[in-house]
Amino acid sequence: MDTERAPLMRRDITYVKGVPLEEAAEMIRHCFFRDEEMELTERVICNPGDFKEVFEGWLEYWKFERCLAEMHAYTGKEMFYYYGTCAVCNSPQPLIVDYQYAEEENGRKKPNWRERLVCPNCGCSSRERFFIRKIFDSYKAGQKVLLYEQCSNLFRKVSREIPTACGFEYPGEFYRGERETNGIRCENICNLSYGDETFDLIAVNETFVLTYDYEQAFREACRVLRPGGKMIFTAPFDGNSVETARRAEMTEQGLVFRAGEWFYGNPVLPEMGRPVYQVFGWDVLETIKKCGFKEAYGKAYYGLKEGYMGYLPLYFEAYK
Repeated sequence: MDTERAPLMRRDITYVKGVPLEEAAEMIRHCFFRDEEMELTERVICNPGDFKEVFEGWLEYWKFERCLAEMHAYTGKEMFYYYGTCAVCNSPQPLIVDYQYAEEENGRKKPNWRERLVCPNCGCSSRERFFIRKIFDSYKAGQKVLLYEQCSNLFRKVSREIPTACGFEYPGEFYRGERETNGIRCENICNLSYGDETFDLIAVNETFVLTYDYEQAFREACRVLRPGGKMIFTAPFDGNSVETARRAEMTEQGLVFRAGEWFYGNPVLPEMGRPVYQVFGWDVLETIKKCGFKEAYGKAYYGLKEGYMGYLPLYFEAYK
């Protein structure tokens, strides 16, 4: 029997009969973990060995997620609530879990924990809530903050609390329009219009993979960051790979995908998606340092009390 794929729930008994899934999740969470094990934890990761070690050390988290996913499927319902604390709202919230952006395993849907666990008050997903928290934790009064996004719930939440925060949208490499379109500031991440050493903190959410010349994008981020400044970013990433994998490139015949087509939406030009050119591997840390940063590393995070869940979620920090 494949113990890795064997269901965690037995099918010959009825689970938590008459108990709503929300309460059952709370009961099981406290059976799996002590209070201190539910607190937010972060681990520095710099290579596949670190990645493997953290993954294996956090196996109980993955078992808990599988158990929740199985109970969710067992109810036949599309949605349930997971009780957690939202750092954006600074209050307990019934976080929404459903099958939007769902993944499949053995023919069954399972929640995309990173993109769901949505706070009903602020509308932010698990990934967004954590990223906003990191921005707030990194910010000091009076600092200038740059976000590589503007037409997003995340930017609205940050700019509401940080008056010096500014943002823009990257329409893609083929954009040749005005600097401002319908009130949206547009920037080329490989040739930013901002002056040298303008910002204390830069936050980039999934954008560096949307240009073929990501090294130049890192150089530009470093250029506009002040000495001692910090950049935090997320990106599609393969924690088991040393090398960054190209997915698409420009040829004489136009855009050619080496793997399946993958596009992100485009707030400026909705009819024109933005291709994902690469999925980063651990060599990206050396690339960042080569582009002017003194230090760079990845961090894995997990927090059951806040609903920061998913398959070893990662973000990156770099210092100038």
